[in-house]
Amino acid sequence: MRKNKGFSLVELIIVIAIMAILVGVMAPQLIKYIEKSKVSSDTQLCGTVQTALVTALADPQVNDASTYNTEFTNLGSAVDVTTALSQPAIGSAMKENLAVASGAEVSSSLKSFNATTISIQVKDANSVSVWLPGTDASGSKGRNSSTSSSISVD
Repeated sequence: MRKNKGFSLVELIIVIAIMAILVGVMAPQLIKYIEKSKVSSDTQLCGTVQTALVTALADPQVNDASTYNTEFTNLGSAVDVTTALSQPAIGSAMKENLAVASGAEVSSSLKSFNATTISIQVKDANSVSVWLPGTDASGSKGRNSSTSSSISVD
């Protein structure tokens, strides 16, 4: 008699089909969790930018600068982080706190889908908003582009 030493073709096809079904069920959830972690990382970067801006606004040398009022007015409307870092007094203080040479380095470190920059708005010396426009913290990859992650200090 002949010994059966392997698997039949039908058994292999069944195992491959079961594995394909499992991958098909698990892949969307995995992708969703990966996007959530990227948005979380970008939100943490927003917190770092916010802390750098609040520290810069509290710096006496920045407050005494002759261009402070102009820079403060420029940041009163929603601007991106590159514009904030380009301001002479506030921008240089933020760069020291962020330890970066230019705003491009901050924006290029964003990871989440549809996130291209960090937006900043300074309402007054005690209220700073920093957010990621066009992202969705649920991980649905920009389907709801009006959702933004924001951090405020009051």
